[in-house]
Amino acid sequence: MSLFVYIHAAERPLDRVSLQLQWLDQFQFAGYYMAKEKGFYRDAGFNVEIKKFSSETDIIDDVVNGRTTYGIGRSSLIWYYSQGKEISLLSATFQSSPLVLIALKSSGIEDVKDFIGKTAMITEDAVETASIYTMIKSAKLGEESVNYKKHTFDIENLVEKRVDLYAGYISNEPYGLAKRGIEFKTFSPKERGFDFYDDILFTSQEEVRKNPKKVDSFKKASIKGWEYAFENIEETVEIIYKKYNSAGKTKDALLYEAKELKKLSFTNGVPLGSVRKNKIERILDIYRVMGLVDNDVDLDRLIFSVKEKFLTKEEEEYLRQRGEINICAVANLLPLSAVENNRFVGIGADILSLTKESMEVSYRLVDTKSWEESLQNLRDKKCDLLPTAKYYKEERGLKTTTPYHHEPLIVVTKKSENYIVDIDGLLEMEFAVIKGNPFIENLKEKHPRIKLKYVDSIKDGFNGVKSGKYYGYIDSLTLTAYAFKNISNANLKISGQFDEKVGISFGVRDDDEILYNIFEKFSKNVEHSDIHTFFNKRVSINYVKNVKFEYLYEMIFSALLIIFIFFYKQNILRKKNIELEELKNKLLELNSTLEIKIAEAVSEMQQKDTYLLHKSRLAQMGEMVSMIAHQWKQPLSSISTLHISMIMALELEEYNLCEKKGREAFLKFFDEKLKKIGLYTQNLSRIVSDFSDFYRPNKHQEEFTLNNPAMQAYWLLEESLALENIDLCLELTSENRVMLFKNEFVQVVLNIINNAKEQFVENGTKDAQIVIKSYDRGNLAVMEISDNAGGIDEEIIDKIFDPYFSTKFDKNGTGLGLHMSKNIIEQHYRGRIYAQNIQNGAKFTIEVGSHHEK
Repeated sequence: MSLFVYIHAAERPLDRVSLQLQWLDQFQFAGYYMAKEKGFYRDAGFNVEIKKFSSETDIIDDVVNGRTTYGIGRSSLIWYYSQGKEISLLSATFQSSPLVLIALKSSGIEDVKDFIGKTAMITEDAVETASIYTMIKSAKLGEESVNYKKHTFDIENLVEKRVDLYAGYISNEPYGLAKRGIEFKTFSPKERGFDFYDDILFTSQEEVRKNPKKVDSFKKASIKGWEYAFENIEETVEIIYKKYNSAGKTKDALLYEAKELKKLSFTNGVPLGSVRKNKIERILDIYRVMGLVDNDVDLDRLIFSVKEKFLTKEEEEYLRQRGEINICAVANLLPLSAVENNRFVGIGADILSLTKESMEVSYRLVDTKSWEESLQNLRDKKCDLLPTAKYYKEERGLKTTTPYHHEPLIVVTKKSENYIVDIDGLLEMEFAVIKGNPFIENLKEKHPRIKLKYVDSIKDGFNGVKSGKYYGYIDSLTLTAYAFKNISNANLKISGQFDEKVGISFGVRDDDEILYNIFEKFSKNVEHSDIHTFFNKRVSINYVKNVKFEYLYEMIFSALLIIFIFFYKQNILRKKNIELEELKNKLLELNSTLEIKIAEAVSEMQQKDTYLLHKSRLAQMGEMVSMIAHQWKQPLSSISTLHISMIMALELEEYNLCEKKGREAFLKFFDEKLKKIGLYTQNLSRIVSDFSDFYRPNKHQEEFTLNNPAMQAYWLLEESLALENIDLCLELTSENRVMLFKNEFVQVVLNIINNAKEQFVENGTKDAQIVIKSYDRGNLAVMEISDNAGGIDEEIIDKIFDPYFSTKFDKNGTGLGLHMSKNIIEQHYRGRIYAQNIQNGAKFTIEVGSHHEK
């Protein structure tokens, strides 16, 4: 069983929106291309049209008047806003502008002052761009000193000296000129102290007012596209080269552009895409100095945000006076924290980056070697904040906020050990933990008899388990999963977890109440989806869990008695099969005549109301009986499988009954099979009880995550699927707890899996695989069951949940399994179940609300 931890965006009806580019196709817009190509826009609910740029395009006017939804512009957007254009800035791809003016070395232009009388090819928008405008004005050149020519986007105008200056990107035109051996000189506003934003994603104030959540989703999907593009440059270049290359650039040129733009996008640890008010104010001040702006400008309205302002004036003033906050981070505690090239990295750094979106704050790193050293620095007031402190109730010098994340506490053992179902049954064993771990005291309090041995590192703990010195090693899931990827862990597995969880919080000096209140608010307001994204980005878990059912006592029944019991039960099951076949035939006969009876009843409606009511009740009873028949098929099939394995063991004389060891093994084998037969027999009885109560709304519900019924279905089908060479994989990450009629929900899962199993057999699928995933989407708990059995015919996919619809009537199909499943999900949980085709197979999705949702 493979278990992967990640978050998957759900599919939903798509909104059609458009995005207008401000330049020709190239890596400059890679993030938007990749957000579309990789489905990030689709996952966020958008069908995006990316509009090409032309010299006649008026992006701002198109966005303000609703002809396009989103646009990309330069710093001049701030000036247009001051002049009354109703726009809102969402994100800035480039924290420093790549825009430069280029001159040939032969032109003799050595300084900005030499621009007098020269001709510059530049877009109208670039004239009003703060960086270029200010660079020219700073040289005390009048507006008429430079002749401006409309941009044709053809560098040959510069090469052939039809213009003296050419506006381009440092990531673009310089590469082409250098490849041709043409000497040139660039004039960058950034190098002259005018470091402004560029390539700003924006929309209209009207769109923000009507659809703030959608605007936020589009912004986040775009930033996700940029993150992917910069993390996968070669793949992105390949896609742009093949699909988005109207400029005809070579792969080498695109790679050069990508590397240059990446430098401009990640500066000073500011999160990708950030638009900060203080930087916008500096740009606006330049416009005021130049006499272009003389009115007050509401920057809070200009900069888009869906987050409510949660800092008080006192807290804002506190941060302004502090200037920076000292943070202590352990240098070698990945994935939570590490220091690379004097830069704080890891999950803690990711979470701190979120704070910069809500408050004006900067951080100074204090490097430490251990948790104890960080704690001591906090007490000595050498640092103010620990980004990833494990939650303490009381600790001198430290005050922890409400946890913003809770980590499962897991146990690592040898692979040969059984999966841990009851942790309290193993407390006589010795477990290793890292000394000083905050969860130790809480663990001892909950489990007073637990035997803990202290080690210095995870590696020491793993080695102790492998050598047999300790039964298991206890730590948080994230740290253990990361260690599994980076430390030799042969013969080790994650075997179970405690009910207790480790809270991850901000740790603050206990004498700084204001700072504590700020981060307490942030902990309570941070989006859990962002936290999960950071954890999932840093850690994935892929381990094998062997579920074994060993017994520690010997059987005392003789072989003859076992065989007698076995054949007795087989005889009972055979009779039940005959009865079920008769019931199924009766139901099919009823189905064949039902349509005729209904047609006759319609013409005699007023005379035969009572008769129709009677027939309706009979049909409902028949439907329930067929449902029972459908659900009995799987347990009976599993019992038959066990029967065959026991007969084969006898016929092939796998056990030497003349020897004591052989007899003991034989008795143990038969006991195991009979125990499972007993469980399947109980399951048959339980199915009858469950369906008898199906239409009664007062059945008892229990609270579970969706992982629980998935695991039970896995256990029930484990053996029969293995005999068919079908791999069943679980990817279970859901944490939302749902009120379930557990056995009913398991039957839904079994219905879907058995349908896939029959499809595999019919198609003769090789490498057959069924994957069950569970995850959370807000208050929803979601389960996906997918296979590679070839998918569902598109002509019938909308009918598969209809009653009595089946493609398997000639194979004992009743057409009620999926109809029953739909009724269970929709009527008992007010949820939703639907199917869709995916690559090489089909996927069924079940969505139910958590018990917190009304």
